[in-house]
Formats: sequence, structure tokens, C-alpha cells
Amino acid sequence: MAERVGAGYNNLVTRYYYYYVFPKLIPAFALYAFYLLLNLYVIPVLILKRRFFILAVITGIFIWLALLGIYAVSYYSINIYTLLQNSGIPLRRISLQYSFSITGMIVICYGIYAYVRELMIRSVSADNGNRPFRVMLINNITATAFAYIAILFLLFNFGSLRNDGVAIFYVFVLLPAIVICFINVYRIFPYRQKNAIPFRRIIPQLLIAPTICSLLGWLLFSLGRNELTPGFLFFLFAILLFIVTPISWLLYVLHKERLSEMLNLQKDFGKTTADLQFLRSQINPHFLFNALNTIYGTALQESADRTAEGVQKLGDMMRFMLEENQQDKIPLGKELTYLTNYIELQKLRTQISPDIDISFTSKTEQCHHEIAPMLLIPFVENAFKHGISLQEKSWIRINISCDTEHLYFDVYNSVHPRKETDPEKNRSGIGLENVKQRLSLLYPHQHELQIRSTATEYFIHLTIKP
Repeated sequence: MAERVGAGYNNLVTRYYYYYVFPKLIPAFALYAFYLLLNLYVIPVLILKRRFFILAVITGIFIWLALLGIYAVSYYSINIYTLLQNSGIPLRRISLQYSFSITGMIVICYGIYAYVRELMIRSVSADNGNRPFRVMLINNITATAFAYIAILFLLFNFGSLRNDGVAIFYVFVLLPAIVICFINVYRIFPYRQKNAIPFRRIIPQLLIAPTICSLLGWLLFSLGRNELTPGFLFFLFAILLFIVTPISWLLYVLHKERLSEMLNLQKDFGKTTADLQFLRSQINPHFLFNALNTIYGTALQESADRTAEGVQKLGDMMRFMLEENQQDKIPLGKELTYLTNYIELQKLRTQISPDIDISFTSKTEQCHHEIAPMLLIPFVENAFKHGISLQEKSWIRINISCDTEHLYFDVYNSVHPRKETDPEKNRSGIGLENVKQRLSLLYPHQHELQIRSTATEYFIHLTIKP
């Protein structure tokens, strides 16, 4: 007798798993498998094809038919287990109708999701600012949203949401926790690392999201129960602040290397863009260098010593641009030589006026650093462009010094408003904005640039930690 009871019990357990549990789980696993297949393989392959839309529709139909079969068989098995086959209800037709409806909704929702996702990625791709990082962020947001909704359907399918505890946790705790994790991991913590901000200074930022999410969750929860529950507000806020926030920090630490890699891709792209803008602002040195040799020889033949001297210095500057300007960093002495040649070349033009005072002081005993090439010259060019007038009293004072860790660079010059007829009035050369960009890319958190100006004077002070 006991053996029969045991066998009957085992048979019930087997039927429960085969006809109820597995049919409940298999559609969810199939849906997740198709999701991975589409996002990791099918869409990346199809998007490169010329007839993307037609192929996407055909693929969608095949996937829908596969899901339709899986859901129909699963729903039919569940109904068999619940003994509805004895009730006279046409189970095959009902199972097919139900599966047709649910899989149709799934395919339509996924189509909308995929379309919106691609639109977001394309809009991000059109903007070069932080492109790799933002594409990764959008992918993670959409994947998390899909997983959240899929699990929600699974819980609903099992009837788990009828339990108040599960429903409250999934809607009022888990959803705000996901939002806070995204904000902390992809915004607040990377910003702190990028700008070397002490942790205590980001505490107010870490409080904002938990406070807002707690208030919104509390209001929705209270509206659902038709009564105010202050205890739930403090409970939710405590979970989001003291549990979710530390978890988000752990997630950030685990993904920090990947995030840094994405941000460094943008940094390298920005550096390349700045360098290209810088080089495009210069005249072609190859042609000039060859032409200068001819002019230099002609000046010597005609005993034009000042012209020959100017051509020689300009030739040295062109040689610097050809040989040194392609390096990431050069000895500071070479940069100073280029500055000296440029200043001496400008003095040949201004020495005819006794009212122009140009001084260049360098204390280079401890200047053993390396520096990015052509980093200082824009400030000097700007000083000569706006600070020299052959008709008015003008001055330019340039000072450079070093200690064991820092480079100090000062440029102080007079300012003369240009006339409306001056062809150089609206020309900005490479501009100080480009220099600021290069400094922020090449020396993040390792430089300080101060600029002060009046109607008659202009002063810049630059400190660099090479």
C-alpha cells in the first residue's frame, strides 16, 4: 500500500513539473534566447544589408511563428494539467488563440523597442561627444528595461504579483533601485573620478535620486491604498540610500575599467580632433621650407642681412614643425627655442618703433620637463596680434620659469582695438578655445589657466604639471 502511495505521489510530482512548471518556464527561456539572438547576431548582421527592412520583416515572421508554436504547446499542456480537457472546452483552439494574441503583442513590443533603440543610437552617433560611452549606456538601459518587463510578465504569468510583498518589492523598490544604480554608475561616480572630487562633495548628489524616487514611490503607494503611510516613505528611503547606493558603488568598481575605456576612446577622439584643427590652422610647412631656402640665398646675394636673418629663423621654425610637431611630447628646451625664434622674428618687424617694448625672460635652470609641442606659442601669437601697434605705445612681457614639478608661463601685453578696415579684425587663428581644449585633453587636472583682460591690457598665467 505504501509503495502505491509513493508511486502515485511521484507520478503527481512528475506531472506537475512536465505539464505545469516546464510549460511555464520554457516560453520565458525561449523569449530570452530569441532576444539574445536578435540583439547579438541577427540585427547587427541585417543592419548591414541593403534590404534591411524586408529581411527584418521576414525574420520577425519566422520568430513569431516559432514563439507561437512554443506558447501554444505550453498553454495547452498547462490546461491539460488543470484537467480542463474534461470540461468540453476546445483547448487546441483556445491555446492557439491565446498564443496568437500574446506572441503578437511580444513581437510588436519588441519591434517598437528595437526601432526606438536604433533611433537613439543613431542620434547619439550623429553627435561625436562621448559617443562610445553614450552608445554603451543606451544599450544597457534598453537591455535592462527589456529584462525588467520580461520578468514582470513572467511573475504575472505565475501569479506571483498577487502577493503584496512581491508586487511592492518589484514595483516600488526594484525599479527605483535600477534608476539610482544607472545614475550613480554612469553619471555621479564617473564625474567624481574624472574631476578628482573628494567623496564628501558628491554626498548631496547621492541624496537627490533616493529622495525623489522615495517621494514618488510613497505617493503612488499611498494612492493605491487610499491612505498616507509615512513609515513606507522612510523605509523606502533607507533602502535606496543605505543599501542600493553602496551596491551601485560596487557595480561601478566592477565596471570602472570598461567605463574608463569608453571615456578614453572619447578622449583620444577629442585629442585627434584638436590636433587636426591645430594642424589645419597652420600653412603647409613643406612648401614653405623649400621656398625659404631660395629666398634666404637671394637675400644673402643682395646683402639683405635682416631679411636673411628673418628667413633663417623662419626656416628653423618650419624645421621644428616638420620634425618635432609630430611627437606627443618634446623637451621643454626645444619649445623655448621655437618661442625664441618667433619672438626674434617679430622683433625684426617692430624694432623700427621706439615705443614698442618686448621682453622675454626665462629661468630654465630646473626646466627639465617635457611638454606637448606648440602648446605655448598660441598665447604669444595672440599677444603679438592684439598687443602691437606701430602707431601707439605697446608692450609684451613674456616670462617662463620652472620648479621640479611645475612649469609657469606668463604673457602680459597691451591691447589695441583693430580698425573696421583691418583684414585681420575678424580672424581668430587657432584661437584660445582650441588651446583650452588641448590643455584639458593633454593635462586633465594638471594645469591651471588664468586669463584677465581689460580694454587696454591682457594677461594670462598658465601653470602645468608635466
